[in-house]
Amino acid sequence: MTAQDALKPYIDDIYTCNRTRCGFCREECPVYRVEGYETYSCRGKMLVARGLLEGTLQPDEEMARMADECLLCGYCAARCALHNVEIITALREALAEAGFRAPKHQANAAQILAEGYLFPRTSAIRREGTTPLYLGCLYQSKPAEVNTVLSVLEKAGFDPLIADEVCCGYVVEATGDSEGFARAQERFRQVYAPYADQEILTLCPTCTITLRDKYGLRVKPAIVAVAERLGDLRLEPVAMTATYHDPCHLGRMLGVFEEPRQIICALGINLVEMEHNRTFSTCCGGGGGVTAVNPKLSAEIAKNRIRDALAVGAETVITVCPTCTPTLLRGAGRLANEVDKFVDVLDLWQLLDKALGA
Repeated sequence: MTAQDALKPYIDDIYTCNRTRCGFCREECPVYRVEGYETYSCRGKMLVARGLLEGTLQPDEEMARMADECLLCGYCAARCALHNVEIITALREALAEAGFRAPKHQANAAQILAEGYLFPRTSAIRREGTTPLYLGCLYQSKPAEVNTVLSVLEKAGFDPLIADEVCCGYVVEATGDSEGFARAQERFRQVYAPYADQEILTLCPTCTITLRDKYGLRVKPAIVAVAERLGDLRLEPVAMTATYHDPCHLGRMLGVFEEPRQIICALGINLVEMEHNRTFSTCCGGGGGVTAVNPKLSAEIAKNRIRDALAVGAETVITVCPTCTPTLLRGAGRLANEVDKFVDVLDLWQLLDKALGA
């Protein structure tokens, strides 16, 4: 496979972007907002993709860095009719085929392919039950947080089943290794074959999309499942003024906007909305592998998102994504050093568990 082969399926979209040059994708691109250079916008990456297709540009490390510093958050796609996220993923694959792939991405993919998971685990989290629940790599590395989620699900009447999980492989594919992803898929299918006909509850929005789109599984975000039983739950009110951060994959890509807000309002929280919310919410800075290759950029983007919360008088940001919560907390700490005010970041599962009591 040549570097151009990965991009050829998207040639019409790439040329459409190059001809129109509307620039709507630049409007609130979190990376462009920080970096300020055209090549860090989606439109700029489309020009680079065209150069690779036509042979007027040759792959190099600078080009790979530019492609890696994309959150794959889909904001540009929400402003556009083109397959932007898929094209930038293909651009990463093209550069990887040419030998330009960040060492950190290579190491992460190697870890997943060798061990079946990305982050260190003290031991695999398993549970016998009737309703399959897929935790994902991040939650598998955080047993205390998993216990909180399980507590809520049990109180809502679910009997979660946690298998001997392996990684869904998203990180491998998103960072340009299509062959490695095929290997990750094979292992995943072996583990989850017994549950192929069942609805699987999920915690990580990114894993949810991967399970649905790459494996054809029936999935439902667990927070949606809880929201559907909200009328059966007795909740102690929580006194705070907070805003809700829509995770990119949960909101923009899965269409889950109202269910978390319904839960927040049921908790008695005074919910204030940031200017950029729902479909046009801006990324926390943790997507697309950016944290691995440029943690300073990720933290700066997270800081900007916390600034959005501060602008509407929120004392707390609530979210429901295992990537968003720690990323936004880093941004909150960074901004507090500048404005002498700390905006807390809380996971919705944590608030729910507290409100449900013993």
